[in-house]
Amino acid sequence: MSPAERQRPVVVIGGGIHGLGTAFHLARLGFTNVRVLDAGYFQSGASGRNGTLVRGGFSSEAWTRLFAFSNRRWIELSRLLGENVMYTRRGYLIVSQSEKTQRLIEAAVPLHRDCGLRSEILELADVKRLAPALDTRTVRSVVNLADGGTAPHHAAMKGFLKAAQRLGVRVEYGKPVTAIEQDSRRATAVVAGGERIAAEILLLAAGAQSPRVAALAGLELPAYPQRIEAMALEPVRPILRPAIALPDRLCYLHQTARGEIVGGAEVAETPQETLATDLPVLGATARVYAEMFPAFARLRILRHWAGMLLATPDWGPLLGLHPDLENLWVTTGWSYGIAGAAGTTELMAESIARGEAHELIRPFAVDRFRRGQPVAEGAIVLAPAEGH
Repeated sequence: MSPAERQRPVVVIGGGIHGLGTAFHLARLGFTNVRVLDAGYFQSGASGRNGTLVRGGFSSEAWTRLFAFSNRRWIELSRLLGENVMYTRRGYLIVSQSEKTQRLIEAAVPLHRDCGLRSEILELADVKRLAPALDTRTVRSVVNLADGGTAPHHAAMKGFLKAAQRLGVRVEYGKPVTAIEQDSRRATAVVAGGERIAAEILLLAAGAQSPRVAALAGLELPAYPQRIEAMALEPVRPILRPAIALPDRLCYLHQTARGEIVGGAEVAETPQETLATDLPVLGATARVYAEMFPAFARLRILRHWAGMLLATPDWGPLLGLHPDLENLWVTTGWSYGIAGAAGTTELMAESIARGEAHELIRPFAVDRFRRGQPVAEGAIVLAPAEGH
């Protein structure tokens, strides 16, 4: 791409971690006219309401190759941004309690290693050392992803924001996009806050609001908004070093630096666009905590909150060009958005600069469901929504 082409106006719709991160990497690649627009306030969306967990290993090649790349980038991100993103490599345990899950996670270990991850099946003594609070009586096996960990969203968001602004990216919150102008099969401008903004390249990164934004251009996305919930227990002394996923219980958790136990359990529910919380989810989480971590049963619940994500039929993100508008790029539909952010933002920027999707994001193309090519992934901790 020539210097003149890198001066073309780029508009990023959505100022969450994927929008900010991709804008930062575009600026690193020499794009000089990048503008980020967000309808809400800083960290108002899913990037400010999540579990902060990062892992690179899953059961499918497509997921593992993408997230392993991102996990490596998390390790390097503070140095790249010149800001402390507070990523902690504390390890990430995937715990099986059923024979099916045991086979799934153990069979994935060679794939993890082929993708450059430190992945191993732990002995029970090592599990007790790393997570002494875990009741292992029903545990069949545990896989440890040694480079997994936690990334506090506030630190990473601030890091990307400051780094992008230093490179000249213009970031505006409280400025919703209300129209997308088109000429033939190309977007030409957006209207936001009463201002018409020319756009030769558009990036849609609006999280749960992405279908509404796409509809402004007469486009559809194969996804629906989905509420997820989490809760925090009162602080206690360090008792969990690694992050933990319990796929058979649809539960995930970790202990923060302040000593709080933070996580959630998923239950099937009708998709709702609300940040209100429900007792069934709180009860399900409390039950898993009490049964799998008996010492937690005596702890008080500090808070319980909800966030919104955009769910796709296979829970994978939507990445790349939209098939019906030739200059609209998409990075949305994230269910593991924090985990994927450090690497996928770089890959998206490279794809936009080259004009074609990077090989690691191609399996997650926006039109994969039209083509009958969903990405099957069995090692995610998410409940299917009712009616989907």
